[in-house]
This record gives sequence, C-alpha cells and structure tokens, in this order.
Amino acid sequence: MRKIGLVILTALIYLGCEKKHKSSKNNNAEYYNLSAEIGKKTDSIKNINKLIINNPINQQDLNKNDSIARKISSITDNIINELVESYGKTPTDTILNILNRLDNSGYIPNRLYHKLTKKDFSTGFGQRARKQYQIYLETINEKQKSLKNVNLLVKEFSLYRLVENDTILLRDLLVSHNGYKVLDFWATWCAPCRSFNKKFQDKYKKYRDKGVKFYGIGIRVDSKGEKEKFLIAVENDKTPWKQFIDFDNKVYNLFNTNAVPFQVLLDEKNQIIKILSHDIIDKELDEVLD
Repeated sequence: MRKIGLVILTALIYLGCEKKHKSSKNNNAEYYNLSAEIGKKTDSIKNINKLIINNPINQQDLNKNDSIARKISSITDNIINELVESYGKTPTDTILNILNRLDNSGYIPNRLYHKLTKKDFSTGFGQRARKQYQIYLETINEKQKSLKNVNLLVKEFSLYRLVENDTILLRDLLVSHNGYKVLDFWATWCAPCRSFNKKFQDKYKKYRDKGVKFYGIGIRVDSKGEKEKFLIAVENDKTPWKQFIDFDNKVYNLFNTNAVPFQVLLDEKNQIIKILSHDIIDKELDEVLD
C-alpha cells in the first residue's frame, strides 16, 4: 500500500497548486468543473485510504485491503482518463501540470501527446513538459540499448508458479513457447498494474490467438504477508494469463529499473526486443506482429 500514500500526496499537491492558479482563470467554467471533479476523486481516495487495515490478521482483512487497492487504482485511472479527455476544453497547461504531479517521470499518455500542438508546447508549462518527455524517451532508448546485454537463458533463475505451487526455471518457461512473449512485472499496490490486469483481458485473447504468450510476474513480494496479498490480488483480478512470483526480484533486477509496471517483449529466440508501454501495448504489439 506504499504507493497509495504517494498518489494521495501528489493529488493534494496538485490541488494546492490548482487553487493558486484558479484565480487567474476565473472566466473559464470548464476549468472549474475539472478542478471540482478531480477534487471529488482525490477526496474519495483519502476517505477510502482510511479504511485500510494496517496489520491484517486474517483472510477477510486481506480481501478488504485488496478491494481498497483495486478501488483506488480505478479512481486513479479515471483521473488520467479525465485529464486526457478534457483536452480542448481545459487549459493545456493545467492538464500537463497535473499529469506531471501524478507521474513525474515526464511521460505523457500517447493518446494525448499526439493531440498537442506547437501552441500547446509554446508556453512555459508546455516547454518544460516537452523537454521532460524527450528526456523520458531518451532514458527509455538508453535502457533499450542496455537490454541487448541481458540474457535470460544463461543463469538458473527460478519463478514461483501460483497454480502449481512450485518453482520453474525461467529458462525452461521461455523455451517452452516458440513465439513472442511478454514479461509483465507488477505489484499489488501499483494502480496502473491493477488497471492493466483488468482492462487488457479482452485484448489479450487477440494476441494469444496470434501466438503471443503473457507471463505476469509479481515483484517485491518479500514476505509471507506480501505473498498472501499477491495471491489474493491474482484471484480478484482474474487475469487469463499465467502468474508467477519473482522472489528476491532476481529477474526484475536484471533490467536495472524501478519502473512498475515494467513490460518487455521477447522474440522467438528469447531476445529482448522492446520495452513496452502498458497504456499502448496493443499498438506496440501490432507494429511488431504486422
């Protein structure tokens, strides 16, 4: 639940900034509406967060906490969607500022970025956002180059199989399928991760039929309590792709990243060919498969 507090904090920081900025936009009704709607959502996150049981002692407590995590992920996802959809009705500076506070990596959702114009990027906020986004892309490109040296077949890395309640060597798992593979590293407290688990299920069938295998891999599951949380999250999310646990993060650490979700695409020879973006993964897969 560590990231839940971060979501709330960033949202509150944004609201404080919004109040200062609002006085200069007092003739913009749409701006007020956006502020009010996001304010309601962040308030609901705060209220829901208070219901978390800090020291769960039974299955009922764990289920309740996971239900809260899923609810918060849904609200967070709605905030992002609302920001993207408000383009053209809300000052672009406002949208970029809020997005930056929700995710300071510099990333801008693809479906928003391609709508932005030279005018949008001409303001102070716009210039900073474009610069941060370019840095983000450069970071991804550099990391992409470094992955060429990662060989997942050399060492005997093992993953815990949830269904079978045993372990399997990553090497054996990968060579068992001759087509493309996606490794999806995720955590129970990660809002985008839980959103992806829910939203991608219908699309998953399409790529499964095209021979793409998905493997969900739980990370930072470093205690019995975390393992129980992960098992409950998998049960509640009902992902049709198989789920594993990377105890001690041995596989995840190979990629030298703190990003979560973190998804990579492997080819038929188990070479890492691309870092994927969870929100446009279908478009990226289509480009490769086509």
